[in-house]
Amino acid sequence: MVKKGAMICCAIIALFASVNAAIIKTGDVLDIVVQAHPEFSGNFTVNETGTIEYPLLADEVVTNITTSELMNDLTLRLAKHIDNPLVIIAVLDKPPMVVFVLGLVKIPGPVKTYLGSTLQEVLQMAGGPLETANIERIKIIHKNSPEESAEYYNLKEFMKSGTMANLPKLKPDDTIILLASEKSNKVKVIGAVNKPGFFDLSEKMNLFELIYLAGGPTEHGDLSKVRRFTQANGKTLEEVVNIQAYLDKGEMESVPQVVPGDIVIVYARWYDWQMILSVLNNVLLFIVAVQALSGVLK
Repeated sequence: MVKKGAMICCAIIALFASVNAAIIKTGDVLDIVVQAHPEFSGNFTVNETGTIEYPLLADEVVTNITTSELMNDLTLRLAKHIDNPLVIIAVLDKPPMVVFVLGLVKIPGPVKTYLGSTLQEVLQMAGGPLETANIERIKIIHKNSPEESAEYYNLKEFMKSGTMANLPKLKPDDTIILLASEKSNKVKVIGAVNKPGFFDLSEKMNLFELIYLAGGPTEHGDLSKVRRFTQANGKTLEEVVNIQAYLDKGEMESVPQVVPGDIVIVYARWYDWQMILSVLNNVLLFIVAVQALSGVLK
């Protein structure tokens, strides 16, 4: 009686399902629903051997048959365990999956997405990369794979080329890690300072503080024309900063901040008051000498 009831139920389901029956192939995700029995329901991926990890279908090849045929088979198998099983099987168009996004993103953790979603979409679901993230070397670890076999992907290169074929294929339970950018933390100071060279930028620092970290300006160092080269959005920007004006106004908090990779040049004045006084003194001596010589010649 149980088997007869199951066959009748199977025939009714098959009548409605045959219209939308699809041939099952490797890589498909089957949505199996057994009404009132969640323990027998779920999403199952058809692996490379053509099988799925379903308890009652262990080692059974399910490829090259229709979803309707698999429904009939599974209904008969379930009838041995539950009364009048109602089974519905469909191939998911965009099967859901979960990936884990870690590292330098705004919202690290599990991300619910769908099979076929791109790396860029997943990163946006995680809030997007932080400014310090290295999008040129994104680490992807596949489930049950050793970390040594991790893939690395250059998202910045994709944004230049736009070649979709180069995007990595994400799989369920993948772990995506955004590492820190390997930008140098050094700045360089050259020109009219007492200790020119490279310096580690370990904390926030403005141009005035950096120059004094380099021993301060030399006797002829000109703080009114300090040139700085900095990197922004992949471009080198150049500016001339009048630090002396900030000093004169007592606005030290307004002196521009230094960022890693900056190059600062302190120029030397071609004159100073001591030099001007020396020149004037020499001119006066010359005039006196000329006048004295004129008096002798007379």
